[in-house]
Amino acid sequence: MIVIASRNSHKLEEIRALPASAGLELRAIGEFEGAPEVAEEGVTFEENAVLKAVRCSLWLKRAHGIEPAVVAEDAGLVVEALLGWPGVMSARIAETPEQRIDMVLERLGDHFNRSAQFVATTAFAVNGYLLKTWRGTVSGRITAAPRGSGGFGYDPIFEETQTGRTFAELSRDEKNERSHRTKAWTATLDYLRANPVET
Repeated sequence: MIVIASRNSHKLEEIRALPASAGLELRAIGEFEGAPEVAEEGVTFEENAVLKAVRCSLWLKRAHGIEPAVVAEDAGLVVEALLGWPGVMSARIAETPEQRIDMVLERLGDHFNRSAQFVATTAFAVNGYLLKTWRGTVSGRITAAPRGSGGFGYDPIFEETQTGRTFAELSRDEKNERSHRTKAWTATLDYLRANPVET
């Protein structure tokens, strides 16, 4: 069993759709009664992922007496001309995805440098002990306006370099072939398949 320390239904859906997840028992932390909400207090994606993985794995041992592999993720948008903003604050700069997109476009304005990255970091812990982390990135640029109706978050304004389309213009399968989340989680799940944790 691998416990995913996230309640984000979009993330869970993308992770479970990955070929690397086939045959693995993936459970969300929210399936366990009384699961804690872990504040993302770190200043990097890695710090936040580690915080969530370590605290949730320790809670599972103390509250439920089990020691499964726990994997947490932190991910976000890094805009070069904005000195990495919104970064770790990507999900918290405004109430709704639409408002967050508007804020990024407003701050970037007509800046000539629209380079950006999507970053995802995963952390693997058991019983409060961090064992390994992984990082996935994908490069692109911020569009002048949202395009496409798929995906979630900043997908409508992130134009991927290779395809010239925004993540919101890609099908789920196309996005899952190349996304930052796919890269981080594929490495994570491949490792855990080869090195299973006895619970």
